[in-house]
Amino acid sequence: MQTQATPTPPPGDTAIGLDTSRWLNQQIRPGAPLTRWAVCFGLLQAVAVIGQAWLLAYVLHALIIETRPLDEVRNLFLALPLAILLRVAAGLAREEAGLRAARRVRDALRTRLLDQAHRLGPAWHAGQQGGVFVTRLLEQVDALEGYVARYLPQRWLAVLVPLLIVAVVVPANPVAAAILFVTAPLIPLFMTVVGHTARKRQMQQFEALARMSGQFLETLRGLVTLRLHDAHLGHAAVVERNAEAFRVRTMRVLRLAFLSGGVLEFLASLAIALCAVYLGFGLLGHLEFGFADGQPTLLVALFVLLLAPEFYLPLRELGSHYHARAEALAAAEPLRDMLETTGSQPSGGTRMPPDGAPRIVIDRIGFAHREGVAVLDDFSLTIQAGEAVALTGPSGSGKTTLLRLLLGQHTPSAGQIEVDGTPLGEYDLTAWREHIGWMSQHPRLAAASLGDNLRLARLDATDDALIEALSFAGLGEWYAALAAGLETRLGEGGRAVSGGQLRRIALARLRLRPTRLLLLDEPTASLDRETERIVVDRLAVLRQGRTLVLLTHRNAPLSIVDRVVRLQTPSSPSSPSVTIAATTPTTTLAAPLTTPRTVQPAEQRHVLA
Repeated sequence: MQTQATPTPPPGDTAIGLDTSRWLNQQIRPGAPLTRWAVCFGLLQAVAVIGQAWLLAYVLHALIIETRPLDEVRNLFLALPLAILLRVAAGLAREEAGLRAARRVRDALRTRLLDQAHRLGPAWHAGQQGGVFVTRLLEQVDALEGYVARYLPQRWLAVLVPLLIVAVVVPANPVAAAILFVTAPLIPLFMTVVGHTARKRQMQQFEALARMSGQFLETLRGLVTLRLHDAHLGHAAVVERNAEAFRVRTMRVLRLAFLSGGVLEFLASLAIALCAVYLGFGLLGHLEFGFADGQPTLLVALFVLLLAPEFYLPLRELGSHYHARAEALAAAEPLRDMLETTGSQPSGGTRMPPDGAPRIVIDRIGFAHREGVAVLDDFSLTIQAGEAVALTGPSGSGKTTLLRLLLGQHTPSAGQIEVDGTPLGEYDLTAWREHIGWMSQHPRLAAASLGDNLRLARLDATDDALIEALSFAGLGEWYAALAAGLETRLGEGGRAVSGGQLRRIALARLRLRPTRLLLLDEPTASLDRETERIVVDRLAVLRQGRTLVLLTHRNAPLSIVDRVVRLQTPSSPSSPSVTIAATTPTTTLAAPLTTPRTVQPAEQRHVLA
């Protein structure tokens, strides 16, 4: 497996950051209508705040300064809770609209990422570092939620709400409105300076998280090997060091966020204090300019002071949500790189594959995952219709690559593969794959019901067909003991299955699929002898009337094949020949991989370890 690191642009590259911002703005279009609703609810909330401030100021002025009886202002006093309820309701509606917009954007982006992964194919996915794609699909897509749900509506509200408040304050006191207007740009200025640093650190966090996810997944995959070599304790220390470094970087990001939030609060408090000093001196009679008729009143002073915090509140909220923008931009760059990745698994032509077991001719093909490192070179092999061929050999000899070429996931760099006399590239590869039964050495189990797991092989399969497939795979008694039957949930959050049961579930899927070609990759790996015997016996039934290509390092599956072909790594020219074993004398069937080799016929089946 080749691991390909996704290139990440330098954090400080302004041009790349601008392009990423534009790309990100294109991805939020599915949530744009709900974002506009969030802005409208935010403006309604601001109107309620202004009404609440005026009602409170007027009631207090009437009771304290004008000494009016409570009965005269009772209606206004009762209207105050209504203004508060309107403010709360508008705030909740704004939050809900933002969250729904974020959900739409996340769902649309995840759909695009999954479609892109499907277009690139399993061969591309196998070349990625373990865990990176899952991190992008979950963590990095979720990082857009704060940007869409809160930052985008707040970006508009940070402009519209202060302007609305200034427009209301100007008739009451132009000087106070000027103080608010002049001090307002200090908050966005500092927010921009801090946000640039936050974005760089957040990008480093996402890169570290992706590396840790890949390392942790690879560690789980190789845990048995680590324990066999008594290296698990040393590797645990490496994981611990990486986790501690990630914790320290996380605390740095949080420290920057809290520090910037504290500074924004300090600047807003200074501006409010400046406004309060001006109004206080006015009420004391030391300042008379800016007030209507030169006479300051408690009504005006309270009204302005109650609105001053609300004037800076949208700017402070924008500052706190600006970190969501930095996080979204940091997450967007690797997502954009994946969506803009060129290349895909071959799509083939328009010709439909023929019926019946195919005859496959592999004619002098070559393939390399990396330039200059050939996996297959000038390799030829003919597989007759209905014949079963086993491929053996050391790791790196090209066995799995050959299966991916037959699946149409790779295109040979030289030579061609013919199916029933027609080049494979001329067939509709989607239709071609529909008639292939694939069984991996690591079968997948979805976190879904047993029936859904079986229908991965055939969507239109009836319940009776599913039960018959389970019985065929030797799981009849196990199924009979399930209280929920086909509705039994398997995988995460459901019923656990053993490795042997999982392999037989994969065998049941193979039974359900209407196939003409079987491609089996280590179908009995890690199985005990009894389970291996069951799987091999069932595969012997399934191979009847079908062409079979089998990869194995074990002897038991060789009992169901007609020929055994041993492949060797191209990097070892001194190694033995490609050997083909058969039940009848065989002529040359496989051409050399990298250097001329002879094909050795056999009078009887020859087991190759």
